[in-house]
Amino acid sequence: MPELRRLRYAVAVADELNFTRAAERLGVSQQVLSEQIRRLEDELGLQVFDRTTRQVRVTSHGRQILDEARAVVGAADALRDRARRLASAQAGVVRLGYSRSTAFDTAPLVSAVTEARPELRVEVREVPSRQLPQAVRDGDVDVALSRWADDTDQLFAHTLRRLRSGVILRAGDALAGRAEVALGDLAGRSLVMHRREDAPARHDATLAACAEAGVEPEIVTSRLPFDPLFTDVAEGRGVQIASESIRGALPAGLTWVPLASGVLEQRVDLLWDPARAHPARDAFLDEARAWAGAQR
Repeated sequence: MPELRRLRYAVAVADELNFTRAAERLGVSQQVLSEQIRRLEDELGLQVFDRTTRQVRVTSHGRQILDEARAVVGAADALRDRARRLASAQAGVVRLGYSRSTAFDTAPLVSAVTEARPELRVEVREVPSRQLPQAVRDGDVDVALSRWADDTDQLFAHTLRRLRSGVILRAGDALAGRAEVALGDLAGRSLVMHRREDAPARHDATLAACAEAGVEPEIVTSRLPFDPLFTDVAEGRGVQIASESIRGALPAGLTWVPLASGVLEQRVDLLWDPARAHPARDAFLDEARAWAGAQR
Protein backbone atom coordinates (compact mmCIF):
# COMPACT_ATOMS: atom_id res chain seq x y z
CA MET A 1 0.00 0.00 0.00
CA PRO A 2 1.53 3.38 -1.00
CA GLU A 3 2.06 5.95 1.72
CA LEU A 4 -0.98 8.14 2.37
CA ARG A 5 1.23 11.20 2.02
CA ARG A 6 2.21 10.25 -1.51
CA LEU A 7 -1.39 9.60 -2.50
CA ARG A 8 -2.31 13.04 -1.15
CA TYR A 9 0.50 14.57 -3.18
CA ALA A 10 -0.68 12.82 -6.34
CA VAL A 11 -4.23 14.08 -5.84
CA ALA A 12 -2.94 17.65 -5.45
CA VAL A 13 -0.90 17.40 -8.68
CA ALA A 14 -3.91 15.96 -10.52
CA ASP A 15 -6.10 18.83 -9.26
CA GLU A 16 -3.62 21.54 -10.24
CA LEU A 17 -1.93 19.91 -13.25
CA ASN A 18 1.03 22.02 -12.22
CA PHE A 19 3.81 20.96 -9.85
CA THR A 20 4.56 24.49 -8.70
CA ARG A 21 0.96 25.24 -7.67
CA ALA A 22 0.55 21.79 -6.11
CA ALA A 23 3.72 22.26 -4.05
CA GLU A 24 2.48 25.66 -2.81
CA ARG A 25 -0.89 24.13 -1.89
CA LEU A 26 0.81 21.32 0.04
CA GLY A 27 3.42 23.53 1.69
CA VAL A 28 6.40 21.56 0.36
CA SER A 29 9.13 22.33 -2.11
CA GLN A 30 8.67 21.41 -5.76
CA GLN A 31 11.76 19.19 -5.52
CA VAL A 32 10.27 17.19 -2.63
CA LEU A 33 6.96 16.85 -4.45
CA SER A 34 8.59 15.63 -7.67
CA GLU A 35 10.64 13.07 -5.74
CA GLN A 36 7.60 11.73 -3.86
CA ILE A 37 5.59 11.38 -7.07
CA ARG A 38 8.52 9.50 -8.66
CA ARG A 39 8.66 7.14 -5.69
CA LEU A 40 4.90 6.59 -5.88
CA GLU A 41 5.16 5.65 -9.54
CA ASP A 42 8.04 3.28 -8.72
CA GLU A 43 5.94 1.61 -6.01
CA LEU A 44 2.97 1.23 -8.34
CA GLY A 45 5.06 0.13 -11.30
CA LEU A 46 3.31 2.52 -13.69
CA GLN A 47 3.37 6.14 -14.77
CA VAL A 48 0.66 8.32 -13.21
CA PHE A 49 1.61 11.58 -14.91
CA ASP A 50 3.04 12.59 -18.26
CA ARG A 51 5.08 15.70 -17.62
CA THR A 52 7.02 17.95 -19.90
CA THR A 53 8.48 21.42 -19.42
CA ARG A 54 5.17 22.84 -20.67
CA GLN A 55 2.41 20.72 -19.19
CA VAL A 56 1.35 17.92 -16.85
CA ARG A 57 -1.22 15.33 -17.90
CA VAL A 58 -2.75 12.39 -16.08
CA THR A 59 -2.16 9.10 -17.92
CA SER A 60 -4.98 6.68 -18.67
CA HIS A 61 -3.71 4.32 -15.95
CA GLY A 62 -3.18 7.30 -13.69
CA ARG A 63 -6.86 8.28 -13.89
CA GLN A 64 -7.86 4.91 -12.48
CA ILE A 65 -5.24 5.07 -9.75
CA LEU A 66 -6.26 8.60 -8.82
CA ASP A 67 -9.90 7.60 -8.43
CA GLU A 68 -8.80 5.10 -5.79
CA ALA A 69 -6.37 7.59 -4.28
CA ARG A 70 -9.10 10.19 -3.79
CA ALA A 71 -11.27 7.59 -2.04
CA VAL A 72 -8.42 6.59 0.29
CA VAL A 73 -7.49 10.20 1.10
CA GLY A 74 -11.15 11.09 1.67
CA ALA A 75 -11.63 8.14 4.02
CA ALA A 76 -8.47 9.05 5.95
CA ASP A 77 -9.61 12.66 6.32
CA ALA A 78 -13.05 11.53 7.50
CA LEU A 79 -11.43 9.21 10.06
CA ARG A 80 -9.19 12.02 11.31
CA ASP A 81 -12.15 14.41 11.64
CA ARG A 82 -14.17 11.75 13.45
CA ALA A 83 -11.33 11.16 15.90
CA ARG A 84 -11.02 14.89 16.54
CA ARG A 85 -14.74 15.17 17.22
CA LEU A 86 -14.60 12.26 19.66
CA ALA A 87 -11.59 13.79 21.37
CA SER A 88 -13.44 17.11 21.69
CA ALA A 89 -16.48 15.33 23.13
CA GLN A 90 -14.34 13.56 25.72
CA ALA A 91 -12.66 16.85 26.58
CA GLY A 92 -16.01 18.48 27.32
CA VAL A 93 -16.20 20.66 24.23
CA VAL A 94 -19.61 21.35 22.65
CA ARG A 95 -19.88 23.24 19.36
CA LEU A 96 -23.14 25.19 19.28
CA GLY A 97 -24.42 26.56 16.00
CA TYR A 98 -26.89 29.43 16.01
CA SER A 99 -28.48 31.80 13.52
CA ARG A 100 -28.81 35.55 13.89
CA SER A 101 -32.49 35.11 14.65
CA THR A 102 -31.57 33.15 17.81
CA ALA A 103 -28.71 35.44 18.87
CA PHE A 104 -30.77 36.90 21.74
CA ASP A 105 -31.33 33.39 23.15
CA THR A 106 -27.80 32.08 22.62
CA ALA A 107 -25.88 34.15 25.19
CA PRO A 108 -28.18 33.49 28.18
CA LEU A 109 -28.39 29.79 27.28
CA VAL A 110 -24.61 29.36 27.09
CA SER A 111 -24.15 31.36 30.29
CA ALA A 112 -26.66 29.20 32.17
CA VAL A 113 -25.17 25.92 30.92
CA THR A 114 -21.55 26.80 31.69
CA GLU A 115 -22.49 28.15 35.12
CA ALA A 116 -24.21 24.88 35.95
CA ARG A 117 -21.50 22.73 34.32
CA PRO A 118 -18.20 24.60 34.44
CA GLU A 119 -16.36 21.59 33.04
CA LEU A 120 -18.12 22.11 29.69
CA ARG A 121 -16.60 24.44 27.11
CA VAL A 122 -19.17 25.74 24.63
CA GLU A 123 -17.82 27.02 21.33
CA VAL A 124 -20.42 29.09 19.46
CA ARG A 125 -20.54 29.54 15.71
CA GLU A 126 -22.97 31.62 13.67
CA VAL A 127 -24.47 29.70 10.75
CA PRO A 128 -27.09 30.96 8.27
CA SER A 129 -30.50 29.76 9.41
CA ARG A 130 -31.20 27.61 6.36
CA GLN A 131 -27.82 25.85 6.71
CA LEU A 132 -28.10 24.91 10.40
CA PRO A 133 -29.72 21.45 10.00
CA GLN A 134 -27.13 20.36 7.44
CA ALA A 135 -24.32 21.68 9.64
CA VAL A 136 -25.55 19.31 12.37
CA ARG A 137 -25.85 16.38 9.93
CA ASP A 138 -22.35 17.03 8.60
CA GLY A 139 -20.88 17.19 12.10
CA ASP A 140 -19.75 20.80 11.70
CA VAL A 141 -21.61 21.62 14.93
CA ASP A 142 -22.76 19.28 17.70
CA VAL A 143 -26.07 21.02 18.43
CA ALA A 144 -27.94 23.91 16.84
CA LEU A 145 -30.25 26.56 18.21
CA SER A 146 -32.81 27.25 15.51
CA ARG A 147 -36.08 29.00 14.80
CA TRP A 148 -38.57 27.87 12.22
CA ALA A 149 -36.61 24.67 11.60
CA ASP A 150 -38.32 22.85 8.73
CA ASP A 151 -35.53 20.49 7.61
CA THR A 152 -35.04 18.03 10.44
CA ASP A 153 -34.53 14.79 8.51
CA GLN A 154 -32.30 12.42 10.56
CA LEU A 155 -32.21 14.94 13.42
CA PHE A 156 -33.95 15.17 16.77
CA ALA A 157 -35.66 18.47 17.49
CA HIS A 158 -36.54 19.56 21.02
CA THR A 159 -38.57 22.73 21.49
CA LEU A 160 -36.68 24.76 24.04
CA ARG A 161 -38.99 27.77 24.18
CA ARG A 162 -42.13 29.10 22.59
CA LEU A 163 -42.11 32.81 21.90
CA ARG A 164 -44.97 35.11 21.18
CA SER A 165 -44.72 37.24 18.06
CA GLY A 166 -45.46 40.92 17.98
CA VAL A 167 -45.15 44.02 15.85
CA ILE A 168 -42.33 46.54 16.13
CA LEU A 169 -43.73 50.06 15.75
CA ARG A 170 -42.55 53.59 16.22
CA ALA A 171 -43.53 54.84 19.67
CA GLY A 172 -45.92 57.43 18.25
CA ASP A 173 -47.81 54.92 16.11
CA ALA A 174 -51.59 54.72 16.60
CA LEU A 175 -51.25 51.01 17.47
CA ALA A 176 -48.42 51.49 19.96
CA GLY A 177 -50.65 51.82 23.02
CA ARG A 178 -52.69 48.65 22.47
CA ALA A 179 -52.44 45.55 24.62
CA GLU A 180 -52.21 43.46 21.43
CA VAL A 181 -52.83 43.82 17.72
CA ALA A 182 -54.30 41.53 15.06
CA LEU A 183 -52.76 41.02 11.65
CA GLY A 184 -55.87 42.67 10.21
CA ASP A 185 -54.83 45.88 11.96
CA LEU A 186 -51.83 46.04 9.63
CA ALA A 187 -53.98 46.47 6.51
CA GLY A 188 -52.63 49.23 4.33
CA ARG A 189 -49.23 49.18 6.00
CA SER A 190 -45.81 48.27 4.69
CA LEU A 191 -44.24 45.22 6.27
CA VAL A 192 -40.45 45.10 6.60
CA MET A 193 -39.12 41.59 6.00
CA HIS A 194 -35.75 40.00 5.45
CA ARG A 195 -34.97 38.26 2.19
CA ARG A 196 -36.73 34.94 1.84
CA GLU A 197 -33.45 33.07 1.37
CA ASP A 198 -32.29 34.22 4.82
CA ALA A 199 -35.15 32.44 6.62
CA PRO A 200 -37.56 30.80 4.15
CA ALA A 201 -39.79 29.03 6.68
CA ARG A 202 -40.40 32.20 8.69
CA HIS A 203 -40.93 34.27 5.55
CA ASP A 204 -43.52 31.85 4.14
CA ALA A 205 -45.31 31.44 7.47
CA THR A 206 -45.64 35.22 7.85
CA LEU A 207 -47.11 35.71 4.38
CA ALA A 208 -49.46 32.74 4.82
CA ALA A 209 -50.77 34.18 8.12
CA CYS A 210 -51.30 37.58 6.51
CA ALA A 211 -53.22 35.99 3.63
CA GLU A 212 -55.40 34.04 6.08
CA ALA A 213 -56.17 37.32 7.86
CA GLY A 214 -57.11 38.93 4.55
CA VAL A 215 -54.12 41.27 4.59
CA GLU A 216 -51.87 41.86 1.59
CA PRO A 217 -49.17 44.16 2.93
CA GLU A 218 -46.63 45.88 0.74
CA ILE A 219 -43.38 44.04 1.42
CA VAL A 220 -40.31 46.18 2.07
CA THR A 221 -37.05 44.23 2.03
CA SER A 222 -34.81 45.14 4.92
CA ARG A 223 -31.71 46.96 3.76
CA LEU A 224 -29.64 45.50 6.59
CA PRO A 225 -29.90 41.69 6.99
CA PHE A 226 -31.07 40.85 10.53
CA ASP A 227 -30.53 44.45 11.58
CA PRO A 228 -30.54 44.47 15.42
CA LEU A 229 -31.35 48.20 15.48
CA PHE A 230 -34.49 47.89 13.33
CA THR A 231 -33.39 50.88 11.30
CA ASP A 232 -36.07 50.42 8.65
CA VAL A 233 -38.87 50.76 11.20
CA ALA A 234 -37.19 53.71 12.90
CA GLU A 235 -36.96 55.47 9.53
CA GLY A 236 -40.68 54.95 8.88
CA ARG A 237 -40.34 52.45 6.05
CA GLY A 238 -42.89 50.12 7.64
CA VAL A 239 -43.58 47.88 10.63
CA GLN A 240 -41.85 44.61 11.41
CA ILE A 241 -42.93 41.31 12.97
CA ALA A 242 -40.51 39.85 15.50
CA SER A 243 -40.54 37.63 18.57
CA GLU A 244 -40.74 38.86 22.14
CA SER A 245 -37.06 38.04 22.70
CA ILE A 246 -36.06 41.35 21.09
CA ARG A 247 -38.08 43.56 23.45
CA GLY A 248 -35.13 44.43 25.65
CA ALA A 249 -32.94 45.26 22.65
CA LEU A 250 -35.18 47.86 21.01
CA PRO A 251 -33.68 51.35 20.76
CA ALA A 252 -35.47 54.43 22.05
CA GLY A 253 -38.38 55.47 19.89
CA LEU A 254 -39.54 51.94 19.06
CA THR A 255 -41.94 49.64 20.86
CA TRP A 256 -43.10 46.03 20.56
CA VAL A 257 -46.82 45.20 20.75
CA PRO A 258 -47.84 41.51 20.90
CA LEU A 259 -49.91 39.94 18.17
CA ALA A 260 -53.13 38.19 19.14
CA SER A 261 -52.35 35.03 21.10
CA GLY A 262 -51.23 32.09 18.97
CA VAL A 263 -50.61 34.11 15.80
CA LEU A 264 -47.18 33.36 14.35
CA GLU A 265 -45.96 31.87 17.60
CA GLN A 266 -42.27 31.08 17.23
CA ARG A 267 -40.37 28.03 18.45
CA VAL A 268 -36.76 27.97 19.55
CA ASP A 269 -35.58 24.42 18.84
CA LEU A 270 -32.45 22.50 19.72
CA LEU A 271 -31.36 20.21 16.89
CA TRP A 272 -28.89 17.34 17.17
CA ASP A 273 -28.03 14.04 15.54
CA PRO A 274 -28.96 11.19 17.91
CA ALA A 275 -26.77 8.78 15.93
CA ARG A 276 -23.61 10.60 17.03
CA ALA A 277 -22.33 9.62 20.47
CA HIS A 278 -21.29 12.77 22.33
CA PRO A 279 -21.33 12.75 26.16
CA ALA A 280 -20.52 16.47 26.47
CA ARG A 281 -23.35 17.37 24.10
CA ASP A 282 -25.79 15.26 26.09
CA ALA A 283 -24.75 17.05 29.28
CA PHE A 284 -25.27 20.36 27.49
CA LEU A 285 -28.77 19.28 26.41
CA ASP A 286 -29.71 18.31 29.97
CA GLU A 287 -28.72 21.73 31.29
CA ALA A 288 -30.38 23.51 28.35
CA ARG A 289 -33.69 21.79 29.12
CA ALA A 290 -33.36 22.70 32.80
CA TRP A 291 -32.70 26.33 31.88
CA ALA A 292 -35.68 26.45 29.54
CA GLY A 293 -37.94 24.95 32.18
CA ALA A 294 -36.91 27.64 34.65
CA GLN A 295 -37.88 30.35 32.14
CA ARG A 296 -41.50 29.22 31.94
